[in-house]
Amino acid sequence: MSDKTGGNEVASKLSRRGLTQYKTNPFVEAASLATKTKVRRIANDKGDKMMVVSEHGEYMAPAGFWHAQTVDKTQFVKLYINGVKAFKELSNAGTTVFELLYLEMQKNIGKDKVYLSFQAIDQEATPLSERTFYRGMKELTEKHFLAESISPNIYFVNPDYMWNGDRLAFVREFRLKGSMVRDDLTQDMFESLPEGNKEEGEK
Repeated sequence: MSDKTGGNEVASKLSRRGLTQYKTNPFVEAASLATKTKVRRIANDKGDKMMVVSEHGEYMAPAGFWHAQTVDKTQFVKLYINGVKAFKELSNAGTTVFELLYLEMQKNIGKDKVYLSFQAIDQEATPLSERTFYRGMKELTEKHFLAESISPNIYFVNPDYMWNGDRLAFVREFRLKGSMVRDDLTQDMFESLPEGNKEEGEK
């Protein structure tokens, strides 16, 4: 794969279809570098109100807290700009299998892996030949929507292209696991906040 994968460790062999198999998601580092925030939402202890703060600590809602609206996250599989560009280049086979990927991602909120198998396809809902399925899967990997894992029929999703749930929380967790080394001289801005005013998603 190209440098879009971020250079993560790969397995020692290729799949039967000649695709590189990865032990960890090869897209996360690139997605982490591409994920930037302009505002920060800080919620109260109940999580029903929040205020919006800029990246420089400026209050963007001086009138007080905004009311947070509860939504069903399964409604929102987000397709980001790089994913939109790649989607436009898909063939009919690629777009058909992309629909399967989309449906599978609706079941996996906040997860970077999906299960995709020809045997598991509901042919009544999505009639699809085996040849079209594998041609579409190859195209989605070549266009960097997916990367094949070392586990059978398990694929890593590219968070830089599409995501279901809170991508920022996922990227933050990735960074905390070692991709970003914390500077001991830098104070965590949330350490000074009273208990109950933690950033939304940090609970």
